[in-house]
Amino acid sequence: MGYGSHGGGSRPHVVTVPFLGQGHLIPFLELAKLLASQGLIVSYVSTPANVARLQPQVDKMVQSSNPALDIRLVSLPLPPIEGLPPGIESSENIPLHMNGILMKSSHKLAPQLEQWLELQMNRSKSDCFPSSPPVCLISDMFTSWVHDSGAKFGVPTVVFHTSGAFAMSVMHSFIKYTPQNDVEADDEYFDVPNLSFDFKLRKSDLPVIFRCAETNPMNNFVREEISRSMEGQGVIFNTFYEMDPLGVDHIKSLTGRPVWSIGPVLPKNIFDGEGIERVTADKRGKAADIGEAECLQWLDSRNPNSVVFVCFGSQSTLNEEQTEALARGLEASQQAFIWAIKLRGHETGLPEGFEERTKERGLVIWGWAPQLLILSHPSVGAFLSHCGWNSTLESISLGVPMITWPMFAEQPFTNKFLVNQLQIAEQICSNMDGVADEKVVKRAVIKLLAEEEGENMRRRAQELRNKAKMAVEEEGSAHANLHAFLDYMGKLHDKATIKQGVKEYDAQYCNGSKRNHTHLPLSA
Repeated sequence: MGYGSHGGGSRPHVVTVPFLGQGHLIPFLELAKLLASQGLIVSYVSTPANVARLQPQVDKMVQSSNPALDIRLVSLPLPPIEGLPPGIESSENIPLHMNGILMKSSHKLAPQLEQWLELQMNRSKSDCFPSSPPVCLISDMFTSWVHDSGAKFGVPTVVFHTSGAFAMSVMHSFIKYTPQNDVEADDEYFDVPNLSFDFKLRKSDLPVIFRCAETNPMNNFVREEISRSMEGQGVIFNTFYEMDPLGVDHIKSLTGRPVWSIGPVLPKNIFDGEGIERVTADKRGKAADIGEAECLQWLDSRNPNSVVFVCFGSQSTLNEEQTEALARGLEASQQAFIWAIKLRGHETGLPEGFEERTKERGLVIWGWAPQLLILSHPSVGAFLSHCGWNSTLESISLGVPMITWPMFAEQPFTNKFLVNQLQIAEQICSNMDGVADEKVVKRAVIKLLAEEEGENMRRRAQELRNKAKMAVEEEGSAHANLHAFLDYMGKLHDKATIKQGVKEYDAQYCNGSKRNHTHLPLSA
C-alpha cells in the first residue's frame, strides 16, 4: 500500500525526531527517504546546524526522484547546554563521554516541537503549504520525551531503533535484571535472563553502562531512555527477519506490540551491482586527504579479497596504546590494509616510521573515508570495525566478513551476535577499555584474508547479503513489513481525516451545538 497515486491529495504525514548523534541522523534520513518514496509526507526534525548539513542530501534525493519525494526538514533551535561547548548541536564534534550530556539535554527541544505540532494540527486546508496534520511521531530510542509531546496532541508514537533487535533484546534484559551483579569474576560466564534464546556473557564483555556503579546518574539516565524505548505503539527495526529472528521475536513477545523489521535501511544502490562508482558514501564527516578517485586507484591495484579495511566510525577513537597495538598487528600480518584514522593533532599513536614501512601494502586515510565505496570494492576481504550497527549492516549488505573490536553502547552485544550467532566475524578485543594483543590482530587478519576459515566466513557473509537483498525486494520480509507499517499509517490517517471532518462540520453547521450524528460526514 503506497500513496504515490494520491498526487497532491491527502496523504499520511509522519514526523521523525532522531537523536542528535551521527549514527542516528543518517539512518533516520534513509528512513525518511524510504517512507517518502511510498508517498508519505515526512517531516524530519533536527537543529539548524544538522538541517543545514542535511539539506543538500535532501535536495538531491528530491531532485532525482520521480515523483518528487515530500521530505520537509524542520529546524528547531537547541538552547545552550550546560557542560557542552557553545554551538554544539550533534555528537560529531564532541568526545564520547559528552554524548550523555547531549542526550540528556535534547529534551530542551520539546517546547519548540510542541509549538510546531500545534501549528500543524491547526493549519487549515487553504494554507499556502497544504498538508495533512501529523498522524504519527517516529522517535529515537534516545528521544523518549517525544512520547510525551505527542500525547499532548493525541498523536501516537512509534520508535525507530537504529540498532539490531538481538542486541536490544540483550540490553533490555540487563536493564531489568542486572545479572552481572551476581557474578564476581570478570571472566566468568553467566546466563542472560529472560530471553527467548540462550545467551551467555562475561562481565568483561559488557559495555560501560553495565559495568559501572548503578549510582552513576548519567548511566542511569541512559538505561532509563533505553527502557522507555518500548513505550510506543510499535517498534521499527533497521534489520531483516532472516538475519535477526531471535531478536525480532523476543521484542514482539516483550512489548506485545507490532514490530516492523524493514531493513536494511540503506541506499538502494548498495544492491544494484551496477558498479562501485554508484555506491558512494555521503560526505558526512571531516574532510579526508584522499579523493575517491585516488582511493579507487589504490584498491584497483590489489587482488580480490586481499585488503582489510579498518575504520571505527564517527564517534569511537582509539587511544595511543590501542592505536599502536593495532598498527603493530597490521604490520606483522604482512597483509594489505586501508585504515581511516580521525585526526587527533600530532598524537596519533602510530609507531614511528609505520606509514613508510607499510606504504607498499598499506594506505592510511586521515579523517573521513568513503566507507561504502571501499567496502563495495572486490579487493576488500574484511572489515575491522567497532560494531556500530550502520557499519555492520553495510558490511553484511556487501558480503564482507568482519574483525571486531566493540566500543560502547550495544556494540559488545552486536559483536557476540556477529561472532557466535552469524559466524561472520573474528573478535580481537572485547571492549573500549581493552588493548588488542598485536598477535591476536595479526592472527585475525591472516585468518580472514589468507585462510580457509576466512573463506567460510566470506561465504556466510555473502549468503546474508543475498538474504538482505531478497528481504527488501517485492515479496520479501522487509518489503512486507514496510507495507504493513504503511497500512497502519493509512489507518491513522483515515482516523485523523474523520476527526478533521467532524471539526469542520461542527464549525460550519453546528456553531458549537450538539450535532446530529446520523448526518456526520465520514470523510474530508
